[in-house]
Amino acid sequence: MLYRTLGKSGLKVSEIGFGCGAVGGLMTGEDRDAQLRVIERALECGITHFDTAMSYGDGRSETNLGRVLKETGAEVTLSTKVRIEPERPDNLRETTIALAERSL
Repeated sequence: MLYRTLGKSGLKVSEIGFGCGAVGGLMTGEDRDAQLRVIERALECGITHFDTAMSYGDGRSETNLGRVLKETGAEVTLSTKVRIEPERPDNLRETTIALAERSL
């Protein structure tokens, strides 16, 4: 696996990330054993960056990924996204911060 520095952060991340979206239902479903097996395999392959979002399965992707990563004890980088309602663009900074904190 190849790794790169993420912007100016100094963080080293794998060039290939693991998307934890709702496609296929893996990280938003209830099969905990499958989730653990797949994430462990990704880690074995050298993947160190995982992408999720609160909107994936109403937060289940974040919850399941957090549980699995805690079980593995792996040190990884995570990215997430927030959805800003188009009718509320005036509070962009505050809304983004609040949604990101809720995601944690």
